[in-house]
Amino acid sequence: MINPPSRAALRRSRALLPALALCAAAAAPAYADDANPAPVTLTQDAAYLTLENGLVQIRVERSDGYLASIRQHDAGGWHDLGVTDQHAAYEAHGDDFENDPEKAMYWDANADVAVVPPGLKEDRKGYFRIRDGEADIRIVSRTSDRAEVSVRSKPTPLFPFDVDFHYVVTKGKSGFYAYAVVHHGSDQPAATFYQNRFVVKTVMDGTFDQWAIGGGKFVPIPQGEIVKQLSDATFQLSDGTIKTKYMNSVYWSQVPVYGYVGPHRGLWMIEASPEYHNGGPVKQGQTLHDNVLLRVLQSVHFGASPVVLKDGEEWRKVYGPFFVYLNRGEGPAALWQDAARQHENEAANWPYAWVDEPAYQKTRGEVSGAVTLAGGAPATNAWAILSDPDVPWSAQNKGYAFWSTLGPDGRFDLKHVIPGTYDLYVSGADQPQDLVVRRVKVLADGRVDLGTIAWPDEAHGERLWQIGRFDRSAAEFRSGGDARNFQMFRRYAQQFPHDVDYVIGESRPARDWNYAQWTLYNEHPEWRIRFDVPHPRSGTATLTIGFASSQPARGRKLTDLRVKVNGTEVAAIHLPKTGTAGYRGGAQDSQYNVRAITFDAALLKAGSNAISLYHADAAPFARFTAVSADAGAPADTTPGQVMYDALRLEVEPAASP
Repeated sequence: MINPPSRAALRRSRALLPALALCAAAAAPAYADDANPAPVTLTQDAAYLTLENGLVQIRVERSDGYLASIRQHDAGGWHDLGVTDQHAAYEAHGDDFENDPEKAMYWDANADVAVVPPGLKEDRKGYFRIRDGEADIRIVSRTSDRAEVSVRSKPTPLFPFDVDFHYVVTKGKSGFYAYAVVHHGSDQPAATFYQNRFVVKTVMDGTFDQWAIGGGKFVPIPQGEIVKQLSDATFQLSDGTIKTKYMNSVYWSQVPVYGYVGPHRGLWMIEASPEYHNGGPVKQGQTLHDNVLLRVLQSVHFGASPVVLKDGEEWRKVYGPFFVYLNRGEGPAALWQDAARQHENEAANWPYAWVDEPAYQKTRGEVSGAVTLAGGAPATNAWAILSDPDVPWSAQNKGYAFWSTLGPDGRFDLKHVIPGTYDLYVSGADQPQDLVVRRVKVLADGRVDLGTIAWPDEAHGERLWQIGRFDRSAAEFRSGGDARNFQMFRRYAQQFPHDVDYVIGESRPARDWNYAQWTLYNEHPEWRIRFDVPHPRSGTATLTIGFASSQPARGRKLTDLRVKVNGTEVAAIHLPKTGTAGYRGGAQDSQYNVRAITFDAALLKAGSNAISLYHADAAPFARFTAVSADAGAPADTTPGQVMYDALRLEVEPAASP
């Protein structure tokens, strides 16, 4: 087992990073696609199939179909970037290590059968991976331009899916492709498919010392000794910092490139298209932690929906392909710039012409249109999303989804759409409810122009005020941009010692409104919104609240959020758990809720008014932290919460007699 590098060595390598970054713009990558590429070869022996192109080499184990090594070639020879039995991972922490610390790459999944057959017992969390001797390995291609290996597994009584995952090495590419085809046949029982992913384990010999997490963001890999486990896969280190595998979660569609970098080498996940992910553009998930580089293809983190299949339901889906890229350069910035260029190249070639899988659609269509708001203004700051019909787009999972942001003129153009029938959703633009166009049919090589679509204004009279913007996220509020950090509720006690007291016209959302209202308080159980009304009102008032996330307090199934207007209770809001944003680190979940609360406008008086929001099951901050100081599970160490997307108060005057 290789020991991790010394702290002194890490300090020396990190001290070089600023100087390396200064010269990054001028430093050309060592290679991208080789100008005179060597032919691709595929060789075999009793234990392995070896795919190689002179730049990269991967070895596929015959016993289980996983990768025994991932290697990069340069003038000094071959270098292992993935762990091997000689270069194993360091001390194991959490399931991603324990699953297999000596595999360079493997595929696994989580699923449940509706009825467990008598005499059988499901593995932990419905976990599945191919065991030794169960892999059916076939050579798909063996030419000088492409080598491709297929690894198949049959359904089991507890995992009723046949799986076919592939590794592909092509000529002149400094990396390899992988993808998985998952199939539930007409002869299989009802089941729920939660997650599937590829997992790469990197060497821990000093080759890599930073994570690169999209947009050129670099984070030093924690090296401190673990002194305490705080919760699921979350640890306190000897230097006082917190390490968790959830800290590097991202919106997958917005971070198509991420990986590991060191002074001279990089190892990256590059995704040309996110179309196969469940949950659309707001789907969040893990990327990397410790020496674990993930390409999660589907998951239910942050409240996304699993694939639920009936008895005998036929279903097949292609997850990928994605590209594992190996590069060299002088410093993290140069390595990142090169990986970003490689992503542009991959995206430009999507869908890939070389894929032979029949379920992978190469001939595609296009859908375009424009969206206007009331008065004809173009809708902006919104997503246009093609998704499974009759399913909310954020709950999409069985099929594929395609999306883009609206342009400044309200137009959208969705390219490379797989032929089929979809619902079109438009979400955002400060509208509480999505716009939906049902049954958009897309043909191969066809172009669908939906023209101009009017988005009806959801108004309830005169708008008195609004806090935030309806975009399904609480990120614009105080600490929302830091929501990935561990136990953010503790920061609330410091930033709001007197709790939230928001004054319309004076307070600012980013400063005076916290991103989450925890089931905790410092002095006052309620949050207060204070505002003036110039004269008495009659008619109906509507308070519209968008909820980006909700999590009931411990031991409860629903939230108990009360709303009062000048001391009179007008609503009790009971929401289920929508996901894990509160304790996994996010400013929204996939699931979203809107409540329009109506009340007699006569409750508003001329002069000063107040609306209060409070959890009926809230507890004083000091009492909660004392009780939960040594708790070991997320439900124990994190309070309940709601995250507000936006709040809007309107008044519709009473009709004249």
